[in-house]
Amino acid sequence: MNFRLSREDEYAPIRRLWGQCFGEEEPWTSWYFSRHYRADQVWVGVEDGNVLAQAHLLPYRLMLRGTWREAVYFVGVCVEEALRGTGIGRDLMATALAELKRTGVGVSILQPRWPVFYRKLGWDYCYSRQKYSLAMTKARQQLNGFLPEGNWTPDEQAIEPLEALYETFVRPRHGYAWRGRQDWDDLLADHRSEGGRVGIFSRDEIPAGYVLYKTQENILRVREMVWREKWVVDAIWQCLVSQTGVTGDAGLEWDDPAGDPGSVFYSATQSEPFLMGRITDIQTVLAELEYPAGLSAELDLTVTDSLTPWNEGAFHWSIRHGKGALLPLPPGLSCGLSLDVGAMSQMVFGERPVREILAVRNGNRCSATDLAILEQVFPACRNFISEYY
Repeated sequence: MNFRLSREDEYAPIRRLWGQCFGEEEPWTSWYFSRHYRADQVWVGVEDGNVLAQAHLLPYRLMLRGTWREAVYFVGVCVEEALRGTGIGRDLMATALAELKRTGVGVSILQPRWPVFYRKLGWDYCYSRQKYSLAMTKARQQLNGFLPEGNWTPDEQAIEPLEALYETFVRPRHGYAWRGRQDWDDLLADHRSEGGRVGIFSRDEIPAGYVLYKTQENILRVREMVWREKWVVDAIWQCLVSQTGVTGDAGLEWDDPAGDPGSVFYSATQSEPFLMGRITDIQTVLAELEYPAGLSAELDLTVTDSLTPWNEGAFHWSIRHGKGALLPLPPGLSCGLSLDVGAMSQMVFGERPVREILAVRNGNRCSATDLAILEQVFPACRNFISEYY
């Protein structure tokens, strides 16, 4: 099978395969293909002129460890139904990663339907979210007596206050996506195409937070909420609960990728894994990392990665003057701490402390000295990402 970027004349078979695997959820599917689809961003597997596998490579920029990194969000990964389980999916992803390495893309993310499949290929969970689900009667009880002072705009049309609030919100966080004007246009077009609205809560005429929300089947669904101070969260909820018309035992739903306990509803939430991440080229990523200025260290590291041979093997990792270099050691040599690429990816993305990652992966082989180095290089972070494709 030949793996390559698709051609313009392959739109119809790509759309057919998408429909076979994911269905034709309208109007979303047509919206996606009209706003996001580009032939030169779809990696396909072709045999005898037939598109039998595909992965859409949506470009993003992520803030990781103090550096903007070019990234790809894998979307619509699928294989012809009759060929599933034959290894084509694995080959599709392996060749796609080789293409990302060729074009200098250091990391990738995806929202998995089949986590076990992707974990075997080196992806692992690097983002989580708090899932709010609460009956409206209970929500009103918990908000009882909370009277926010401010102004509520139930359907803001301007993008500028959203951009400013988002930039302020993500600044102390990590792993977030850069949004340009086109990104905002696409996001809001998608949201409004499904009947969504944009609410803004202001105080003293200064925007304090926004929310992307909609009501559907008597359910209040929040897609994204951003705030300057934590009290704004329940101020927005009060406005939503009192003015959206959702009644009775129907409820509210919100998947909060910020994970901040800023609401009276927080006790009713549960944490769940969200997006997986993966390093494409470990040498490049670790060379571009922003290291602690005072750290001086040397350690040996063995990386296992069955999908990308350039990541697999023994390396010497040297850290000096805020810079790091990962140099390959002779082939066949195994030395130092041994970690799979999924664990290395989790440490770079940093949602969990190094000790927790190692405890699950290979903690009994990490010396106290190496652990201290890894904890300085990869401190746990407050990860945030709200993009779903």
